Amino acid sequence: MISQYLIGGIMPELASPVQEPQTIIEIRPYRAGWQCFEGPGVEPYWTGENGMQSAIDYAKGAKFGPGEIRVLSKDGSVASVIAFDETTSRM
Repeated sequence: MISQYLIGGIMPELASPVQEPQTIIEIRPYRAGWQCFEGPGVEPYWTGENGMQSAIDYAKGAKFGPGEIRVLSKDGSVASVIAFDETTSRM
């Protein structure tokens, strides 16, 4: 017999025994430019009118597993999200 459980009217996704960690890269305003925050100590910084796009291009060019690039606004809220996985890690 197969049993299905509903939680709040929604059937949960099947749990994967091995889940890859998700990489989150933040592009955020920093001083007079934009910072690409990959992790502690890995925070390259760009200035000028194309600073934000340069930071996004840098993040897109990095090879990572599944995850996303979050572009933050000056107040720290998420302004946009660019998702990537193993097949699009070079976007």
